[in-house]
Amino acid sequence: MKKYRFALGSVMRVRRIAEEQARAAFLEAQREADEAAAELDARLAAIGAARPTPGLRSGNQFQGDREHLERHRRAVLAARAAEANALEMLGAARSTWVEAAAEVRALERLDERKRSEWVLEVTRAAQMATDEIATTRRVAEETP
Repeated sequence: MKKYRFALGSVMRVRRIAEEQARAAFLEAQREADEAAAELDARLAAIGAARPTPGLRSGNQFQGDREHLERHRRAVLAARAAEANALEMLGAARSTWVEAAAEVRALERLDERKRSEWVLEVTRAAQMATDEIATTRRVAEETP
Protein backbone atom coordinates (compact mmCIF):
# COMPACT_ATOMS: atom_id res chain seq x y z
CA MET A 1 0.00 0.00 0.00
CA LYS A 2 1.23 3.49 -0.69
CA LYS A 3 2.54 5.86 1.95
CA TYR A 4 0.11 8.16 3.78
CA ARG A 5 -0.05 11.70 2.43
CA PHE A 6 -2.40 14.32 3.84
CA ALA A 7 -4.39 15.81 0.98
CA LEU A 8 -4.41 19.25 2.59
CA GLY A 9 -0.72 19.19 3.53
CA SER A 10 0.13 22.27 1.47
CA VAL A 11 -2.79 24.15 3.01
CA MET A 12 -1.55 23.18 6.46
CA ARG A 13 1.95 24.47 5.65
CA VAL A 14 0.50 27.81 4.52
CA ARG A 15 -1.68 28.01 7.64
CA ARG A 16 1.32 27.26 9.88
CA ILE A 17 3.27 30.04 8.19
CA ALA A 18 0.32 32.38 8.73
CA GLU A 19 0.15 31.30 12.39
CA GLU A 20 3.86 32.02 12.88
CA GLN A 21 3.45 35.43 11.26
CA ALA A 22 0.48 36.18 13.52
CA ARG A 23 2.51 35.06 16.54
CA ALA A 24 5.37 37.35 15.52
CA ALA A 25 2.92 40.25 15.12
CA PHE A 26 1.50 39.47 18.57
CA LEU A 27 4.95 39.46 20.15
CA GLU A 28 5.76 42.78 18.47
CA ALA A 29 2.48 44.26 19.72
CA GLN A 30 3.29 42.95 23.20
CA ARG A 31 6.69 44.64 23.06
CA GLU A 32 5.11 47.91 21.92
CA ALA A 33 2.51 47.73 24.70
CA ASP A 34 5.26 47.16 27.26
CA GLU A 35 7.18 50.14 25.89
CA ALA A 36 4.05 52.32 25.99
CA ALA A 37 3.39 51.32 29.61
CA ALA A 38 7.00 52.10 30.54
CA GLU A 39 6.76 55.46 28.80
CA LEU A 40 3.56 56.28 30.72
CA ASP A 41 5.23 55.33 34.00
CA ALA A 42 8.18 57.55 33.13
CA ARG A 43 5.90 60.47 32.26
CA LEU A 44 3.96 60.07 35.50
CA ALA A 45 7.19 60.03 37.47
CA ALA A 46 8.41 63.10 35.60
CA ILE A 47 5.26 65.09 36.33
CA GLY A 48 5.58 64.23 40.01
CA ALA A 49 9.17 65.42 40.04
CA ALA A 50 8.29 68.59 38.11
CA ARG A 51 5.97 69.99 40.78
CA PRO A 52 7.35 73.32 41.92
CA THR A 53 8.33 73.84 45.51
CA PRO A 54 5.89 75.98 47.43
CA GLY A 55 6.97 79.51 48.14
CA LEU A 56 6.93 83.01 46.82
CA ARG A 57 7.65 83.44 43.12
CA SER A 58 7.47 86.20 40.64
CA GLY A 59 4.70 86.28 38.06
CA ASN A 60 7.09 85.12 35.35
CA GLN A 61 8.33 82.22 37.48
CA PHE A 62 4.74 81.23 38.31
CA GLN A 63 3.76 81.38 34.62
CA GLY A 64 6.87 79.37 33.63
CA ASP A 65 6.14 76.68 36.25
CA ARG A 66 2.55 76.50 35.11
CA GLU A 67 3.55 76.10 31.46
CA HIS A 68 6.11 73.48 32.47
CA LEU A 69 3.43 71.48 34.32
CA GLU A 70 1.06 71.89 31.38
CA ARG A 71 3.67 70.35 29.03
CA HIS A 72 4.08 67.45 31.44
CA ARG A 73 0.30 67.01 31.63
CA ARG A 74 0.05 66.88 27.84
CA ALA A 75 2.92 64.39 27.71
CA VAL A 76 1.07 62.18 30.22
CA LEU A 77 -2.13 62.41 28.16
CA ALA A 78 -0.21 61.49 25.01
CA ALA A 79 1.45 58.57 26.80
CA ARG A 80 -1.95 57.33 28.05
CA ALA A 81 -3.36 57.53 24.53
CA ALA A 82 -0.33 55.68 23.15
CA GLU A 83 -0.71 52.98 25.79
CA ALA A 84 -4.43 52.61 25.03
CA ASN A 85 -3.68 52.30 21.31
CA ALA A 86 -0.92 49.78 21.98
CA LEU A 87 -3.25 47.68 24.14
CA GLU A 88 -5.93 47.80 21.47
CA MET A 89 -3.42 46.67 18.85
CA LEU A 90 -2.28 43.93 21.24
CA GLY A 91 -5.84 42.66 21.57
CA ALA A 92 -6.30 42.63 17.80
CA ALA A 93 -2.99 40.82 17.28
CA ARG A 94 -3.91 38.27 19.97
CA SER A 95 -7.27 37.52 18.36
CA THR A 96 -5.64 37.17 14.93
CA TRP A 97 -3.09 34.75 16.36
CA VAL A 98 -5.79 32.74 18.16
CA GLU A 99 -7.82 32.47 14.94
CA ALA A 100 -4.77 31.38 12.94
CA ALA A 101 -3.85 28.81 15.60
CA ALA A 102 -7.42 27.47 15.61
CA GLU A 103 -7.28 26.97 11.83
CA VAL A 104 -4.03 25.04 12.14
CA ARG A 105 -5.38 22.92 15.00
CA ALA A 106 -8.49 22.09 12.96
CA LEU A 107 -6.33 20.91 10.07
CA GLU A 108 -4.15 18.90 12.46
CA ARG A 109 -7.23 17.16 13.89
CA LEU A 110 -8.44 16.41 10.36
CA ASP A 111 -5.00 15.03 9.51
CA GLU A 112 -5.09 12.80 12.60
CA ARG A 113 -8.53 11.48 11.65
CA LYS A 114 -7.47 10.82 8.07
CA ARG A 115 -4.26 9.14 9.25
CA SER A 116 -6.30 6.90 11.58
CA GLU A 117 -8.61 5.99 8.72
CA TRP A 118 -5.60 5.22 6.52
CA VAL A 119 -4.04 3.01 9.22
CA LEU A 120 -7.34 1.20 9.63
CA GLU A 121 -7.62 0.73 5.87
CA VAL A 122 -4.04 -0.56 5.57
CA THR A 123 -4.56 -2.91 8.51
CA ARG A 124 -7.82 -4.18 7.02
CA ALA A 125 -6.15 -4.74 3.62
CA ALA A 126 -3.27 -6.60 5.25
CA GLN A 127 -5.73 -8.74 7.22
CA MET A 128 -7.68 -9.52 4.05
CA ALA A 129 -4.46 -10.53 2.28
CA THR A 130 -3.52 -12.76 5.21
CA ASP A 131 -7.00 -14.31 5.21
CA GLU A 132 -6.79 -14.88 1.46
CA ILE A 133 -3.44 -16.66 1.81
CA ALA A 134 -4.73 -18.78 4.70
CA THR A 135 -7.89 -19.70 2.77
CA THR A 136 -5.88 -20.60 -0.33
CA ARG A 137 -3.53 -22.84 1.71
CA ARG A 138 -6.42 -24.48 3.50
CA VAL A 139 -8.19 -25.23 0.21
CA ALA A 140 -4.90 -26.52 -1.25
CA GLU A 141 -4.35 -28.82 1.75
CA GLU A 142 -7.90 -30.22 1.62
CA THR A 143 -7.83 -30.87 -2.11
CA PRO A 144 -6.31 -34.30 -2.92
